[in-house]
This record gives sequence, C-alpha cells and structure tokens, in this order.
Amino acid sequence: MNWEAVFEVCYRKHAGLSSAEPDRFQAGWHQPLTEREIAEIRENQRNPFPVSNPLHALYRPFDPALWSIPNKPLPADYLDFLRFSNGGEFENGERYFQFFDADEVRSMLLAYEFPEYMPGAVPFAMDGSGNHYIWDMRGDRKNREYPILVASSGNLGYEDAVQIAETFMELCRGTTSAEDVLFG
Repeated sequence: MNWEAVFEVCYRKHAGLSSAEPDRFQAGWHQPLTEREIAEIRENQRNPFPVSNPLHALYRPFDPALWSIPNKPLPADYLDFLRFSNGGEFENGERYFQFFDADEVRSMLLAYEFPEYMPGAVPFAMDGSGNHYIWDMRGDRKNREYPILVASSGNLGYEDAVQIAETFMELCRGTTSAEDVLFG
C-alpha cells in the first residue's frame, strides 16, 4: 500500500515499525492487566463529586482487576500502516488523525479506562478535538476488519459512540471530520 497517497496532508510521520515489531506488538497489546497496572488505576480513582453533592455518597470505585482486553488480531491494513509510520499525524479533507504509536495503544486504552466504559473497544487514534477512533471488537471480524467507532473522550460509551467506518482503509480515506460524524 502506498500510504503517502492515502492522506492529503502528512503533518508528522514517524519511522515505521521494523519487520519484527508488529509481531511483538500483536502479542503484547491485549495481555491481561499486570498487578502494577491494576494498582496504578486503583490509585488514580477519585470521587468526582464534592462532599456537598448527594452523588458523593453513591460513588463506588470500579475494580480494574475485573477488566478484560479483547484478545483479537488487529486489522492487516493497520499493521501495514504501522510499518509505514508508527503513529503520526495526517489529514484528509476535514478528517484529522493523531495515530497512537504501537506502544501507546495499550496505555491509552487503560488511561481512558475503555474496559470499564466501553468493554470490547480498542482506541488507536484521536481526531485532534478530543474524540477517539475505536475498533468495536465486541463481535467477530467481518472481512478481517472490525467496525470503527468515534466517541468523545469525555463521554465514552457505546450509546453515544457513532460508527464512522467499516474498515481501517475506509476511515483513512474519509474526508468528513469526526466531529461532524459524531455531532452532526
């Protein structure tokens, strides 16, 4: 694939993954949470409500030890893209991409607590306006791809997410901004 021809604008291209790195990435991104990761997530949980708010007494922290990360293969076109640029910033029309590098996929999945708010979802990029591009891995792959959703980082949940593409290539070739798809 000639990725340079896919995007109208390349703001920041990174070095691509070497030939062995995609296999390492595929083997590691979906592993169960480590004790260290669980401890960090637990330490970072805070009651978001002031004591004066009635919801303060109802707050219960969640248990990241119960989280599950999908153990599914990533789309071949995405892995091919990572060989071209391991992350980076690109644009087509009004659609902007901030692709995570291979090491950021898992850290962003955990930092935004996707297993809690959108079980089966895996973020791989943002749009520059606080919205995530996400694979919906709740079901089986269709033609070796997962539906791609867009969701606001401040309102993660399937009920407020919108499908933006059926394939990684369709997403990359699209020109409508994620904001317009998400909010009309």
